[in-house]
Amino acid sequence: MLEAFFRVLGSELKMQMVVYGIGSIESYEPPRLQLSLAILLKRKFCWIGDIEVFDPILSATESRVLEALDGSVLSVNEQERLNNIVLFGNNFGTCEQHVSEFRSSTLVDSSRHILAVRKFTCEFAIK
Repeated sequence: MLEAFFRVLGSELKMQMVVYGIGSIESYEPPRLQLSLAILLKRKFCWIGDIEVFDPILSATESRVLEALDGSVLSVNEQERLNNIVLFGNNFGTCEQHVSEFRSSTLVDSSRHILAVRKFTCEFAIK
């Protein structure tokens, strides 16, 4: 799996980490766990650079906390401006299963763009 990361890095020394749509770290546990994972990955791997976070629902207090943890808060959604990216999340098969189970949900509509990139990806399981 490390080989895949280094392929994405190319000649770059550090990989920028951007966390999109993390949610409220003040109100919910899953966003805190996601942030913890990001911080632990940065500490463990010297090739992970700055952590940037974007979510329009972040409060001023949450933004200050993220900055105190050496993260930075993006004020603008970069919408498709990144290339050579690495995604952490549920595997595409799980996402596809949710889409087929919840066909009428509005969440399904927002998940279709995630599934559309599947054919352009290499997926690795973390064990």
